[in-house]
Amino acid sequence: MSVINLDELKEIMDNDMELIQECFAEFLVDYPGLIGDIKTAAAAKNFEGVDNSAHKLKGTLRYLAAEPAATAAQTVEAAGKHQDPEGLEDKVSDLEAECQKVILYIDDFSA
Repeated sequence: MSVINLDELKEIMDNDMELIQECFAEFLVDYPGLIGDIKTAAAAKNFEGVDNSAHKLKGTLRYLAAEPAATAAQTVEAAGKHQDPEGLEDKVSDLEAECQKVILYIDDFSA
């Protein structure tokens, strides 16, 4: 499975390459704050914060057709929703790794 499904993304964005570029740029701006919120909430065992921040990030990733990263965000969101600390740090690390792949994809796409 690719980092971003470009065919799906083009369908979502009605083949508007300028809009795709704008959404990629917005993700690069918003991502550090969202992952920071998730990590801070996870460290504090603030499960509601984990749930809310992961939910926002998941929605953004789905909109970008970044399914592997969205699935990782959904796993973190579920841990927050169910107040499950088991492996939460690993799940957040997995999410961060998947999002780094998205960032590299965006960097390559924009080049």
